[in-house]
Amino acid sequence: MEQALSAWDHEYQQMSPGVFRGGLFHTQAGSTGIFRNRWERAILYQGTPPQGTVALAISLAQEGEAHWMGEFVGIDDIIVQQAGKQGEYLSTPLWDSVVFAIPEVDLARHVADLSHDDPENVLSMHRVVRLTPQVAAQIRMASLAYLDAVQYYQMHPSEPSRLSELADAAVEKIAHALASSQTVSRSQLTLDRRNKLVRKAKEFSMRHVDQSPRIGELCRELAVSERTLRHAFHDVAGISPLDYLKMLRLNRVKRALSEADPTEVLVKQVAYSNGFTHLGQFCRDYRKQFGEPPSRTLRRI
Repeated sequence: MEQALSAWDHEYQQMSPGVFRGGLFHTQAGSTGIFRNRWERAILYQGTPPQGTVALAISLAQEGEAHWMGEFVGIDDIIVQQAGKQGEYLSTPLWDSVVFAIPEVDLARHVADLSHDDPENVLSMHRVVRLTPQVAAQIRMASLAYLDAVQYYQMHPSEPSRLSELADAAVEKIAHALASSQTVSRSQLTLDRRNKLVRKAKEFSMRHVDQSPRIGELCRELAVSERTLRHAFHDVAGISPLDYLKMLRLNRVKRALSEADPTEVLVKQVAYSNGFTHLGQFCRDYRKQFGEPPSRTLRRI
């Protein structure tokens, strides 16, 4: 995804164990990007959509709890990522979705055509929006109708295309849903505070990449109680602080091994430099997380 969606500034970490399986079907309808995305492992997305675009995602299928910026995301919810604003999403172990990257001006035009409300209210959203099952189903149907048509016209290039019309219909349904729905009511101040704690914990971990963090050390650094820190990570990521930070360190090791020359690098060197001091336990954790030993990742060039 990092390679295919080059206009995005984004990074992905695998947060649940096992061999990753997934797929990406990326299309472009004029200035709007529409793609279907399937992950069969919990993935942590961190990033920003293309410049001047609002990103939106709706689930086709999901198993378990997902979190967007600390908010629980249900099957009938839509995620809205404001243009130019960093987002963080922790998916469920199975997540099948349709994602839109819509230019701000186009979305504003649709909202203005459908509602008397100020389009800025929609463009400033960076939240989870609750939809009724009926509205969510309409958006899914319109999205899949467009994606199915893309595949159809790829096989029948001589036929007149309706892709622009179908893409516009899907965007219009999204705009209508956003203009008529309410964002979740949970305190934004509380969410911002908890997201900030998670971000600071990650920053502290990155400054000490060669060390395995301890919960007491994190609490002292962030000047919070252990209970407060655990609640923040549970809301934002759904797991404990140390488990979350260990997953990030394992992903750093995997990325480093996959990019390294096996004639010049040893697994233990990369493990030690990322705070894994017990090599046997590290190898067990790595195999459990990614479905292969670290030595195999290193040799795959």
